Amino acid sequence: MKLALTTAAALATTAVAQDPAGGWMAYAVGAVPEGTERITRMEMTWKVGAAPEPSNAFFSPWFGMDPADNLNLIQPVNPWLGNGWAMYTEYFQWSPEDNSNSPQQSVEAGQHLKGSLVYQQNSDSYFLNQTILETGVSSTQTVKCQNGKKFSLPYVVYEKVFPCNSYPPDEIVTFNDIVVECDGKDCTKDVQWESKVKDPNCNMKANIISPTSISITWDTSAKSKYDNYTTAELLELNGRDGWAAAL
Repeated sequence: MKLALTTAAALATTAVAQDPAGGWMAYAVGAVPEGTERITRMEMTWKVGAAPEPSNAFFSPWFGMDPADNLNLIQPVNPWLGNGWAMYTEYFQWSPEDNSNSPQQSVEAGQHLKGSLVYQQNSDSYFLNQTILETGVSSTQTVKCQNGKKFSLPYVVYEKVFPCNSYPPDEIVTFNDIVVECDGKDCTKDVQWESKVKDPNCNMKANIISPTSISITWDTSAKSKYDNYTTAELLELNGRDGWAAAL
């Protein structure tokens, strides 16, 4: 499948739509130290998961961050497209609706990705980068902060709901080498991460291993409430927002 870089349709159509969005399963959310104005840098690395059997399923592990109103998400993404893995960066804005993806690059199971979100004070923007460490291939974009919003809410997420046997057979993705800077100073050890579940599909769970390591695990043999959905129903349920646009 080939992604088209098009404006996305939001998962929810109400005026109050925001993150955590429909389709999120397990996720970790961080609380930065009191008094922090914004996160000025966030970086993580992870190994691309084993390839599941080809299917119509699409899903992605990712990390990212929002401002306090949860309406402007910046994220390096690593989606499974049904027959292969990809990587790029994405910006999704809920109001007014807007979406921007950096150029898509193919990535192989077992390769390692490094994502970074870095604040640029002179332009009040973030530089979004995703790099395949084995090859040096990168995908980048710069995202202006909407109306001067300050990004301070970090996430680690597994997104899009499908039957459990659709997900990678290694049943884990681990985000390592986590770095967080608050107002230009290292605050990695001061971020308080909390494990959350929006949709308990396939026993998805975020595991806070340490300030520098968070994993998400699942069970490919578990039963799912989506087992009896048709392909058309699953595609409609999961929407075509953000990185899933035009799949």
